[in-house]
Amino acid sequence: MPWENPFAFSTFSAISELVVTALVLYVIVSNLKGGPFRAGLLFATLTFEIAVNVTYMISRALVVVRNAPNPLAEWVGLLGAFHGVLSLGMLIGLIAISVLAYRASKRGRSFFREHRRLTYAFLALWLISVGTGELLYFLIWY
Repeated sequence: MPWENPFAFSTFSAISELVVTALVLYVIVSNLKGGPFRAGLLFATLTFEIAVNVTYMISRALVVVRNAPNPLAEWVGLLGAFHGVLSLGMLIGLIAISVLAYRASKRGRSFFREHRRLTYAFLALWLISVGTGELLYFLIWY
């Protein structure tokens, strides 16, 4: 099982989070530019995010710290807390805007085009969340 090896599961999660981010960006940005809303792709991505990466965060938060190859500085722990809170907020945000975008698309409208500032703010925070997660991966394991 991958969760029995903290380094392997952390590596898988770090890589898969980049794939999830690419898919989220693709769905949102392509819809912003006038393309169709790809609800199936976004909901499949969201399902994977919940099933794999949220499971990782829940099951590994303390185990990774205990199994880190080097002692961690206090600021790394604080960064981890910030990342965890932001990531949870972004997951809830992704669920919310996915539902809103789906409902808008059923009425022939584009949630992301109609709410550009919110969309750009969401994408910026999403990238900060992913960036801090990737930074933590390297700080802990390398």
